[in-house]
Amino acid sequence: MNKGKTILGVSISLILSIAITFLTNKNDIFKTQIPTESYQVYLKGEPIGLIKSDTELYDYINEKQQDLKEKYNVNQVYVPNDIKVIKDVTYENNIMSVQSIYNEINEKTPFTIKGYVFTIDRTNSTEQIYDTYEEGMEPEKDEKAKIVKINVLDKELFKNAVTKTVFSFVTEEEYENFINDTQNNIIDTGEIIEALYIEDKITSKEAYIPVNEKIYTNEEELTQFLLFGSDSNMSTYTVGKGDTLESVANNNKMNVNELLIANSDLRSENALLYEGQTLTVGVMDPMFSMVEERHVVSDQIISYKTEYIYDNTKLIGEQYTKVQGSNGVTRVTQKVKSINGEITNALISNSEEIKPVVNEVIVKGGKKPVIVSAGNWGWPTNIPYIISSNYGWRWGRLHRGVDISGTGYGSPIYAAKPGVVVDVAYHNSFGYYVTINHQNGYYTRYEHLASLSRYVKKGDYVKMGDTIGDMGNSGASQGTHLHFEIWTGYPYASGSVSYNPLLFY
Repeated sequence: MNKGKTILGVSISLILSIAITFLTNKNDIFKTQIPTESYQVYLKGEPIGLIKSDTELYDYINEKQQDLKEKYNVNQVYVPNDIKVIKDVTYENNIMSVQSIYNEINEKTPFTIKGYVFTIDRTNSTEQIYDTYEEGMEPEKDEKAKIVKINVLDKELFKNAVTKTVFSFVTEEEYENFINDTQNNIIDTGEIIEALYIEDKITSKEAYIPVNEKIYTNEEELTQFLLFGSDSNMSTYTVGKGDTLESVANNNKMNVNELLIANSDLRSENALLYEGQTLTVGVMDPMFSMVEERHVVSDQIISYKTEYIYDNTKLIGEQYTKVQGSNGVTRVTQKVKSINGEITNALISNSEEIKPVVNEVIVKGGKKPVIVSAGNWGWPTNIPYIISSNYGWRWGRLHRGVDISGTGYGSPIYAAKPGVVVDVAYHNSFGYYVTINHQNGYYTRYEHLASLSRYVKKGDYVKMGDTIGDMGNSGASQGTHLHFEIWTGYPYASGSVSYNPLLFY
């Protein structure tokens, strides 16, 4: 009996023990299955861990990134753009510390700060094509990015930098007078700005900017970027003894106008340099197209020519001036369009003779007919005209001639001196062109004609002033003009040398 009771007691104890154990395990199971609010952190779409609080992570990042806050003078640093923190409800108990999540983020992706992204859309802007090519080269192509993005922390910084860039192309006084409609009326001569605008579309949006991207915090630095495109395109030059604007520009593959644009404190070509002065130099590559349209009225001097008459009744060596030469004056009204300080289109809308030109006539002894002095060069276009681009460096490339415009599409082009026509052809860069060998070592070339010349062919002999073509816009050209070159030796051949045509007039 006692033995049976003992067995029964052991059985009951065992059953109770099993029941208690089951109930205990059941409670633990129920406890782990209670839903818990948490936040799943994703990096580039892939989960990297769970945290209890998103706010705690944000605060931890901001606390740890003191260097970034000091560098950019901001109060808040934010999670990277490729991090997503999404609220979740889970039964899992593998919550990670914010420190662990922070360390993984810090190793793999940049944090962000709040600022503005300005976008310059150049997709529809006017291509700037320059005839600064060599023989056989294709036309220069605009390789600038069509979409330029600029990061700043302050909208005013971008606005001020753009304004400073504009002041590189027009003076602050001209800008203010145009904006306020206070330009002086033209009485006899003068000029006014009729239109001033940025051709490209500029937009902005507030954004979280990754700190590994370039973020502009300095107006001067951003202004230089808007003018030069990159730091590699610009440098500084210290003015030495005897330096002039022309010598500094030429030595740095610039023209004087570009040097003035890059150094807005130099107000004109007459600006004086001083030894030790620091100038910004380099190849300009503006990030937007600033268009300026001007109405210009100016008096153009028409130089007289000298004619020689040979009088057989006079001894050779005798001479006298029969008619004293005097220059004429023509008042010219022009419509001139410039992009970033370079004339892209010019048209003479009216011209009025103020004073007629009187050619000088000199009588010399000897048995010769009336001729024009062999030292004279005839102008290759109608008069008046506009020099839209000079000989020299332009945007880092040598422009080996002068661009003459204003006389209109289809207006005549004339031979500058007597000679033999050696080219009547077409080239992708030069367009339709004519080359003349003047048989004294000099060659002239006339480019961008309207069509293949209908006046001359290869091998023809021409006199000075003969029509050899029509002004046009063919080849790598951006507006109606004549690109006129003077060389010793055949143009672009080995050993040949180009000259500034204006030195011959």
